[in-house]
Amino acid sequence: MAKRAAKETSTPLIVALVFFVLTTITFGVMWYMQFSDQVTKDEAVKKANADASAKAGEAADASMKARVYRIFMGIPEAGETGDLETVKKETKGQEKIAAEIKKINENLAKAVGVRSPSDLPSELRIWELDDKGLPRDPKATGLIPVVGDAVNKRDAAIAAATTDRNNYAEEIKKYKSIVAEYENLKKSFKEISDALPKQFADQLNTRIKDFDERTKEYVKKEAASQTELSTLNDEKQRIERERNRLLNENKGLVDQIREISRKIAEKQDAFVYDEPQGKILRRLPDNIVEIDLGSNALVRPGLTFTVLPSDFPEKGRQSRIFRIRVPNERGEYKPVDRFIEKATIEVIEVLGPKLSRARITQEFDSIRDGAAPGDLLYNSVWRKGTADHIALLGIFDVNGDGIDDIESVVRDLTRMGIPVDAYFDMRQRKWVGEITEQTRFIVEGYYPVQSANDPNRDDKTKLLAAMGNAVAYGREKGVQPIKFSDIFPRMGYRMKIDLTPDKINQAAAPYLNRVPTNDMPPPAP
Repeated sequence: MAKRAAKETSTPLIVALVFFVLTTITFGVMWYMQFSDQVTKDEAVKKANADASAKAGEAADASMKARVYRIFMGIPEAGETGDLETVKKETKGQEKIAAEIKKINENLAKAVGVRSPSDLPSELRIWELDDKGLPRDPKATGLIPVVGDAVNKRDAAIAAATTDRNNYAEEIKKYKSIVAEYENLKKSFKEISDALPKQFADQLNTRIKDFDERTKEYVKKEAASQTELSTLNDEKQRIERERNRLLNENKGLVDQIREISRKIAEKQDAFVYDEPQGKILRRLPDNIVEIDLGSNALVRPGLTFTVLPSDFPEKGRQSRIFRIRVPNERGEYKPVDRFIEKATIEVIEVLGPKLSRARITQEFDSIRDGAAPGDLLYNSVWRKGTADHIALLGIFDVNGDGIDDIESVVRDLTRMGIPVDAYFDMRQRKWVGEITEQTRFIVEGYYPVQSANDPNRDDKTKLLAAMGNAVAYGREKGVQPIKFSDIFPRMGYRMKIDLTPDKINQAAAPYLNRVPTNDMPPPAP
């Protein structure tokens, strides 16, 4: 009884133990299966994320490629997120962009038929890489405008070719017409050439017959001519002797006439027939006057006039001869009779066709004998619209400072409209320029003054002789010499007239012994 009770007691324990073991195994299997599913799910999520990242990268690459192609084609999208701005901001993908550009350029080079992208024409170098292999900035125009331009050029070339073909057809047509005309002319030429020998033979025979007759006539006349020629030679010799005698007589008469004309010209006043060129209209303050000469008379600023009273033509030159006292080099005064004008004026402004304004540059007696309305204007070498040509010889010391001012005189006269054809270069001792038939006066300036103890006496003699020869040359040309003291006052040009011999020799010093000085450059007309 006791043993059966013990066996019954252990059975529940075994059952419980078996249940525990089974339960543990069951829960272990269930936990393992649940962990395995979680791992599988995590791996699936990772794979899905990786696939999404890959697809996103592929999409970004595709988008960037599309931007590159749009830019290359010349149709980029605009705006802040446009193609050009996006590509410029791209930093990590520059190598991919460069690779794509390189591929496009290589394919374009292959299509065009050149060795490398660098050999492409400039218009097809749309997007290039720099020395580091990175993209440069693309051109503003892409491939599409280039293709469009190429198509337009092709169409223009086709049109030009069509025009050329049409022109060529026209030329062929003309050429055929010319060939036909040539054949006709060739046929006509053959007909003429066949008939020409006979005509030539007939004409030649006629000419030979005519020549024979003329030869007989010539022989007959030659005999008569020889007799007549002998008579004519005798008469010719007689006429030659008479001609030579008359030429010698004529030369003597010409020399006599020339000498007489020279003496008459020296005694005659060259300005005896001077006429007034205008008159003063009114006098204004500050020594300004208005005159009745203007642009119609070709007046220009700088032109000068001598002012004489309105009755000067009736009273004549003697009415303006005054005796004045002039100092010599020792300060002694001596009386000199001199022609004195009322005033000299210089044109400062041309106001109209018959009106100009001038400034009074000098007035002999402004209170009792000043320039006034109605006074006449004289200029001995200027007339309305024209002027006499002159030449200059000698020393022209305008202001009495002992320096030759010939360059300034030439410049002033030219500015006034008075042509200076030539001047005598006292360094080279010859005329510079040319004295022509238009030259009216040789205006003589000061001559060097000689003294008994002058160390430059010999050279002054040579210089004076050269100046005398220059005047003689002018006389041979028919040009009258005249002193500057006679002509300058009559044209209103101011120059110091009473220059002492010392000042004259001082101005002449640079021209002696052929010694140039720095303060005296060669003058130019």
